[in-house]
Amino acid sequence: MSDYRTFVVPYDFSVHARAALFAAVDLAKRLGADLHLIHVIQPPAYTYSYGGGIGAASVAPPIDMFSVREEALKSLGDVVEGIADFPGKVEPHVVEGTGISDMIRESAEKLGADLIVMGTHGRTGLAHVFLGSVAERTLRKAPCPVLTIQSPDEAEENGRITARGEGASPT
Repeated sequence: MSDYRTFVVPYDFSVHARAALFAAVDLAKRLGADLHLIHVIQPPAYTYSYGGGIGAASVAPPIDMFSVREEALKSLGDVVEGIADFPGKVEPHVVEGTGISDMIRESAEKLGADLIVMGTHGRTGLAHVFLGSVAERTLRKAPCPVLTIQSPDEAEENGRITARGEGASPT
């Protein structure tokens, strides 16, 4: 049997996350692994307005984080229903924190993940410098191998689907 029994799939409802989920489902079926979908919500940031004087701070409007969490769980539940034919266990998780890659890493550690399967935008150049890469930061700190997947359109355009991390070649 495979050493890959528990997969963590960060899911932000993007086409990239959807492509990663499809890849994770296919791989998990072959290996008999369970899936944990992780959605990270971040508390609102403060904003600064210069209209009220030099450096006048204004607070972001209040957000009911409980409602945000519940809505995210409901949406993840809809995603889980979409893969109802999956034979293994699929569990949705909503975690809250300020660093998405840190929250993915912490979740993977808590769940005893053997593999993280995540989407990536595949940004390069200045877009990568300014926007950073959650996938790259996750890869650097992950407690297990990380398989990164681009959405099919981008993979065809860029000619790549990548697997990185020690032992990340589970096929």
